[in-house]
Order: sequence, then structure tokens, then C-alpha cells
Amino acid sequence: MIAFRHIKKLLRNSLYCSVATVQNDVPHCSPIGSVYLLNEHHGYYLEMFTQSVRRAQANNSKGCILVVNTSLIFWLKSLFRGNFVTPPAVRLVVQFGEKRASTEEEQDKFRSRVSLFKRLKGHKIMWSKPSHVREFSVEKIIPVSLGKMTAVDYSH
Repeated sequence: MIAFRHIKKLLRNSLYCSVATVQNDVPHCSPIGSVYLLNEHHGYYLEMFTQSVRRAQANNSKGCILVVNTSLIFWLKSLFRGNFVTPPAVRLVVQFGEKRASTEEEQDKFRSRVSLFKRLKGHKIMWSKPSHVREFSVEKIIPVSLGKMTAVDYSH
């Protein structure tokens, strides 16, 4: 079992995640840049561009969130050492909840995450209105295997 602190660190070092659902028997994957875990079993993400979960929920409220560490330093250190000290990626198998209005605290947390880009035109276009979140419960955490590089015990 992967230690929760490793998953939290992984989320901090990921520029974006992907959420996968199935709609009308067809897999669908969307990028999301705002996944937050409250504890090992519960989290949320800001739902600004992903209508796929809403569409898929009519038939299946389960999905998968892929979280990949996108830090160049992490990858270079790991490749030099020949193993990953923390997981390079995990799949969170989730049960999606309902979409709801985001709290001021959730909006502030997201604004802090993207503040590096606040002077850019795209920031205002994409991220100025983080108005809704979708909660999820984590049913299973599946580490992504990258062969011998991931043959490490991440439980501590």
C-alpha cells in the first residue's frame, strides 16, 4: 500500500491530472489541473471544463483519475538512481459525487496553485472563475508500474 503522504506529494508535483470515464460504452479522458485530496478516501477537483463526468454519471458514476509526477527534477534524479523514491504515478479509482458550488477556501487554494500565471492572458480566460467542484470518494489506489524502476516499497 502506498503511504498517503506520497500521494499528496505526487499531487503537488503534478501539473495536471486526467480523469477517465465511460460514456455510451466509449472511454473518455479529460485533463484536470485541480485535484485535491482531503484524506485517503475523499477528495475533490474544480470542474471548469470537464462535462464528461456529468454525462457519464447517468450510466456509471465511477471513474479513474491518473496522477503523474511531472517534475523534471524528480525524473532526472530517479533515472540517475535507477529507481523511484516515491511513486511516479498512481491511478485513483473513484466514485464521483454531485457537482456543487465551490467554497471560498477551495477557490483560494486553486488561485494559489495557478498564481504563477496570473499576469498572463490565458490565466484570466481559463481560471478566473473556479465556481464549481465535484467531490469523489477513493475506492482504490493503483500504482503505475514502470518495471524495475518501480519495484520499491512505498508504504513508509
